[in-house]
Amino acid sequence: MSIPYNPFELFNLPILKDLLRRNKYFLVVQRLNWPGVPAYKGFMVTPYEEKKTAKQHAEKLLPKEGRLIDLHVELEKITGLIDDPKYLVFFYTFRDPDWASRVLKHYQKNIALFFKESTTITIIDRTDIELAFQDGKLKAIIESNGPVTEFDAYDLIKQN
Repeated sequence: MSIPYNPFELFNLPILKDLLRRNKYFLVVQRLNWPGVPAYKGFMVTPYEEKKTAKQHAEKLLPKEGRLIDLHVELEKITGLIDDPKYLVFFYTFRDPDWASRVLKHYQKNIALFFKESTTITIIDRTDIELAFQDGKLKAIIESNGPVTEFDAYDLIKQN
């Protein structure tokens, strides 16, 4: 078994202070599923300058998946989450510039197995997999001799 590769940047107090300095007071905090992150212990933080935009994101979440935090009112809530050693809190940015290719390379066997067992898509040399961050989730957009299909990236890379 290989060590999981996680491309996300850890959310910490310096990042939080920078968000406050840049007037990004609205955070959508939601559960993160990723190899190596214990179930229900990982979170993804997406910042917003405008409450309206943050609220639109938060409204797309499933019940108990996450919520909107207004730092004007709930600063202690997010600092408590950052400081709590039983949780892993990640920022919506990536640690390295070539993160997408590293994710695809690291999890290539899991991805191939996912397509073989869970879809009718045949992975061939002309298959394009693009990873994109949408509404706090990493999505895999697949184009392979036909229509474009979208999956949660976690579904492709998790070990079955």
